[in-house]
Amino acid sequence: MLFHYRVLLADGRVIESSGANPESVCLGEGALPAKLEETFAGRHLGEAYHIDIDAEEQVFGVADDDNTIIFPLSEFPSGVEPVVGALFEFDLPHGDVSAGRVVRVEGQKVLMDFNHPLIGKNVRYEIKIVSVQAGSRGR
Repeated sequence: MLFHYRVLLADGRVIESSGANPESVCLGEGALPAKLEETFAGRHLGEAYHIDIDAEEQVFGVADDDNTIIFPLSEFPSGVEPVVGALFEFDLPHGDVSAGRVVRVEGQKVLMDFNHPLIGKNVRYEIKIVSVQAGSRGR
């Protein structure tokens, strides 16, 4: 299934979107939170809808203090200065990549938060179905 989307905070600010190119998802693979993926069932080409997710539903998990890590400034690429709120990707030992948000910079130490950035936030997903492909469960 191909779809365009926007994620808005409760105050209406758009914090993420598919932009000009639609996103692709194969339903049932767990790429999206279950609550969001369930909304694709029975949708049709061209259909637009929204889903509101309340922070208390914990759709994006629960914040875990163990997911905040202090990195030495030397771990960041040369010429790149981490600023509060910026996202950085780090290579993990098993080949995956994980994104973290800069929480605090103190001297030569940077506190990074690897919790999902939407934990604890009320959000609205606006979705428009662009294509339903053979084999998609949302057909």
